[in-house]
Amino acid sequence: MKYDADSIKRRKDINNRIKKLVFIFLVIILYNIVLLYMSYIDKFDTPSFYIYKAYLISTESMEPEIKKGDVIIIKKVDEEQLRVNDIITFKTDEEVITHRIVQINDDGMEKTYVTKGDNNNVEDPEVLTYEEIEGKQIIKIPGLGKIIAGLKNGIVIILVILIGLIMYLNRIEMKEKSEARREKKRIEDEKFMGKK
Repeated sequence: MKYDADSIKRRKDINNRIKKLVFIFLVIILYNIVLLYMSYIDKFDTPSFYIYKAYLISTESMEPEIKKGDVIIIKKVDEEQLRVNDIITFKTDEEVITHRIVQINDDGMEKTYVTKGDNNNVEDPEVLTYEEIEGKQIIKIPGLGKIIAGLKNGIVIILVILIGLIMYLNRIEMKEKSEARREKKRIEDEKFMGKK
């Protein structure tokens, strides 16, 4: 491994980029964990980030496709993007439901959507309009909800992530200081040898 000024500068630039990417990645993870934890606490008033929302699945109505304890990320989509077989999330008076679209009716004035849970024998009694649909599933994270539900205190998650981030950044900084000391010593040694 070279220890000249150019190679050290290149390594520092790479390390700085890695630090920034790790920081951004950890902030995104932290945000999503907080979002999921908040949705676990209050399923009806789920926080959102622009057009995305996270939901913890608490029933077996969509098994085997989506299991109880899985987490889904949904996205608000245009009405034209909804198709039969899409998995959607919608709110009723009592709860938030994630089921599959089994039929789309269009009378020329308004489209309505008939839904059904994969594990249910009958279609849902409510016929939905586009305005009642929260969004379409884009990602499923198997089992993540079980971990979140198992944690009694969401602050523990935040602290673990922050401690991990601080330790990682501290390690990178110590490595950079060590490389800088080695380079400085090498330059001093070269000057000393050059004088002889």
